[in-house]
Amino acid sequence: MTSAYGDTHRLFLQASIAERIFSETAAEEMYRKACEATSVEHDTEDFDDFMAALNDRLHRVDMEFRKSHDEENGDTVWALVNTNGDEVAKLATEYSPNEIAFFKRILELIVTADAEAFSVSSISALREGPLLKPQITKTAAEELLQKFVDDKWLIRSSSGRYSLSTRAILELQGLLKEEFEDYILECTLCYEIVTKGQRCKTANCKARFHNHCAEVYYNRSNNNKACPVCSTEWTGKHLIGEKAK
Repeated sequence: MTSAYGDTHRLFLQASIAERIFSETAAEEMYRKACEATSVEHDTEDFDDFMAALNDRLHRVDMEFRKSHDEENGDTVWALVNTNGDEVAKLATEYSPNEIAFFKRILELIVTADAEAFSVSSISALREGPLLKPQITKTAAEELLQKFVDDKWLIRSSSGRYSLSTRAILELQGLLKEEFEDYILECTLCYEIVTKGQRCKTANCKARFHNHCAEVYYNRSNNNKACPVCSTEWTGKHLIGEKAK
């Protein structure tokens, strides 16, 4: 049993700090290795209790592991997040005040993008650097955007557009809901923030799904392809995210 906090939890925490966010498969593998290294019996059925004990200890330092799903593929993920109520403080340990200002501007451009695109082009993002005081040069802005990607705050698509990562959505959800209340969308099935997925084709309908949530919902035997809110046909062709129109 690994429900009581001990060396197994410490090893798991050490292994996860560098990654910050990882798949459930990776989390269970780290759990197995931590159990083996500390000569503790490994049982995957104990994993949830193990994480609960770890979170009980982490709450003392305003941290916790949160479970969610990757918006792009629906995979279950775990993220180590800062639960400090000061949203800016979550970035302050990694970036300078000017770098944080740049990040917040990029965040705003992503969240307020037209047509629920929830993304910003590289060109638009780079334009923001020189507008700051003090200015951030184009070269420095390019490097900083890459750092945001490397640190798993942003995702850069093959077409060069930036969007919010799972880490950003999990860790900054308080800021997102408070400062961008009129723009943030909620999944009709899981009630989590959705920035990539599907929407109802009816203009004023509020139904929104992550792609994986839409699949779950419409695979249920008693659910035909109708919007759960307005009953209009659900085509799956009206998108949220970079491919939105």
